[in-house]
Amino acid sequence: MGIDVVIAAGDGRASKKVFRKNKALLEVDGKPIILHIIQTLKACEEIGQIVVVGPKEKFEPIIGQMGVRLIEQRRSLMENGWEGFLQTIPEYAATGILTENISQKYHEKAILGLPGDIPLLSVLELKEFLSKCDMVVYDYVAGVTSESILKHFAPRRGKPGIKMATFHVRDGNFRQNNMHMVKPFKLRSGIDLALKVYEYRYQKELGNIIRTIGEIIKLNPKYIGKTLLLYLLLQVSTGLSSIGLKPLAWLTSYPVTKAELENLISEILNARCRIVSTSAGGAALDVDNEKDFLIMSLRYKEWLSIITGVA
Repeated sequence: MGIDVVIAAGDGRASKKVFRKNKALLEVDGKPIILHIIQTLKACEEIGQIVVVGPKEKFEPIIGQMGVRLIEQRRSLMENGWEGFLQTIPEYAATGILTENISQKYHEKAILGLPGDIPLLSVLELKEFLSKCDMVVYDYVAGVTSESILKHFAPRRGKPGIKMATFHVRDGNFRQNNMHMVKPFKLRSGIDLALKVYEYRYQKELGNIIRTIGEIIKLNPKYIGKTLLLYLLLQVSTGLSSIGLKPLAWLTSYPVTKAELENLISEILNARCRIVSTSAGGAALDVDNEKDFLIMSLRYKEWLSIITGVA
């Protein structure tokens, strides 16, 4: 049995549309992004069933014959992710009723969560990430990619690229790469937080920064001091780096380590959490806006060659 996957590709309130369109339906290299993702998943033998949550009527003509389970989107990312997970459980899929027996039987069940806007996801990166997800030891594993790898896709020497924000720690600079391995029943109290924080992921917006802090504090107030300190250091170091003050950014981030972040996330979520790094970079290249989409479309084949190692 492979790892089941839930692709949250809804276009509700937390999703940013691009050219007034669901990002998963935008075409890159002649086909919709959602099709790129599913074909990649299908080519990876470690993957089991695939559940896609989104506007079912729009997705049906594109992926209806791909052997995936299509679920109509709910009101929010939280509801989409939760319903997608439940639909991977045969007993729930057959009845639509969540019972205590189901919760107990699938208490340790893990799924891979993905968004619907990462057309450069590769089998190589999937395999690397999955190989680092020891779900006997951990309840939640988040993927990141280092800034040194993402430089391949940044603007340089007259070539357009995508400038991606990273978070800075003593171990290096990283960007979350949209791959999440999670045991939803084990994180029942923290799953809403994880998904809400993902909704507020556009951290250049002050409102989202405030909402993120609020959600973290609300879930586990006893870690407020430690949480605010680490979060402030992350935000300040990122800001300093963005204006070219890299030495100051490094000094600001020095007190923060990846291990400390893992421990804090574990304490807040009351679960065993880990952050793992992948070396391909494609999963981190999501489509956030019109400019990124146009650049992605222009350089897709070149970047795919870099990611897959094809000359």
